[in-house]
Amino acid sequence: MFKGLTRWLFGATEYPVLVVGNDASGKTTLLYRLKLNKLVTAIPTIGFNVETIEYPRGWQWTMWDVGGCDKIQPLLRHYLKPNTLVLFLHDCSDTDRQEFPEWLRYFLNDMVEAQSKYIWILPTKQDAITERETFISGVRQMYEKELAQYKRDIQYKVLEHKLSAKTGEGMQEVMAELYRTMALESGRVILPKIENDIGPQKAPTSEEELKALIDMEGNDDNIKPESFWLSFLSADLPAWDHRSHLKAGYFIVLDDAAKGDSIFTTADKFITHIKRLKETHPDRFRNTEHQTMTIFWLLQLQLAIWNYKIDKGLDQFPAWGDFQDVLLHAPSLRNTKLWSLYYTRDRIFSQQAREAWIIPDLQQFPILKPQPIQTKSTPIAMEGSDRLLRFAYAITQHILASGLRRGAVIKDALSSLQATTIRLRIVDLTIPPYSETQAYFWIQVVHAALRSLESQKERPDFLTKKSYDAFPTAQLSFSNFTILFDITPKAWKGYYSSEIWDSVAARIEFVPPDIKPLPNIIGISSDAHKKATI
Repeated sequence: MFKGLTRWLFGATEYPVLVVGNDASGKTTLLYRLKLNKLVTAIPTIGFNVETIEYPRGWQWTMWDVGGCDKIQPLLRHYLKPNTLVLFLHDCSDTDRQEFPEWLRYFLNDMVEAQSKYIWILPTKQDAITERETFISGVRQMYEKELAQYKRDIQYKVLEHKLSAKTGEGMQEVMAELYRTMALESGRVILPKIENDIGPQKAPTSEEELKALIDMEGNDDNIKPESFWLSFLSADLPAWDHRSHLKAGYFIVLDDAAKGDSIFTTADKFITHIKRLKETHPDRFRNTEHQTMTIFWLLQLQLAIWNYKIDKGLDQFPAWGDFQDVLLHAPSLRNTKLWSLYYTRDRIFSQQAREAWIIPDLQQFPILKPQPIQTKSTPIAMEGSDRLLRFAYAITQHILASGLRRGAVIKDALSSLQATTIRLRIVDLTIPPYSETQAYFWIQVVHAALRSLESQKERPDFLTKKSYDAFPTAQLSFSNFTILFDITPKAWKGYYSSEIWDSVAARIEFVPPDIKPLPNIIGISSDAHKKATI
């Protein structure tokens, strides 16, 4: 009766889904992860398991998990009907069978004969492989080469997102992919389709869908914030999925935002944690360090935290326990493909993006919302008189810590600063216009100051050569930097006249100083300032 009522209210649609793959490829584990959202210890399937999964409301997916042994494979054709959808599981952990299964060719012919026209290739057990992107790219090429022979009769797709039935990561995306495809076919489109990687794209899931997912996960997340953090530190988390990544990042961003640390410092800290998790439990944590992707998600969290604080009228940042509310306030955080709105796939997965921060090539990031009450005397958050000095300090920290080519990093940083400044001035004209000269001047000053620490003559007494190595980027805060070198926002007046500093020409391109040359080295200030820094 209830199922009939649901169908009447929501127009329920039902599809049979056949889950196939080699033996021990994780078919039963995947089925019950989707059904129960927990890890179920499976034994070799004799016959079949069948469960019905509802996603979203009104859409029923009857999933058949059929045993994968050699004797059963020829019988799979009996489960095929014209509306049958097929999920084929490729076991990434089975190093002895990383080729196209011979029996799958016969099965594809059976699909054509039965007029079953949809198959998805799911690379499972990805938590057991290293160099994930390279491995999955090889799997995709292998299957697409073979499946191309059937493209007139069968629509196929190799899912490339991180997928593990053991941890639960990527399971929601599997259901979203089934739903998206069949919704398009039936004309009941709710989730927009991603066409390609050219031009800005719509989000793969709607805000309503994301909020429903966040609500569902929030109901299952009964771990107290302090317990989660301790589990994170001890590498004893029950799951390391997208939500866990966000939660750990949320705690770290909150702490660094309160201290005024740069996003590069926060990213370095997060990646250090990732490396620690991998060293502690290499079988469970297999993330590949990715600078741009890490900074992207931390920036999204930072933006969500600030907007939550502004919209709620809070005098201070939200607390650890507000994580669920912040997610619901910014549901796009739960969209694992959010990066595709800003980056093409080739750019985000390039070697350069892995090793260093690169700016987006599709569209700029959204800006921070202005304060509810905005006047000309109150610029928007984080735009004080020392804003360019802070910007220069963050960029220089990143250059020195990463060892990347200075020119390339500065070029990207200035381009990003220019775009951001233009957009910020739309809502607050008290923010000074972008000036190439001013931005580069401060980068040069900060770089000259930090580089001076390399020489024994200029290095402070309390730093040995060994302790210096990590000092500028890991230990020296912005406030201590300004004390150590006695640099203030007015330091430019020793190099430029006001006429040159504020000129239109200086905005367009770098103009050399007219009072004295840019510094190559800046000495440490008085002993009193040294002690204050300590």
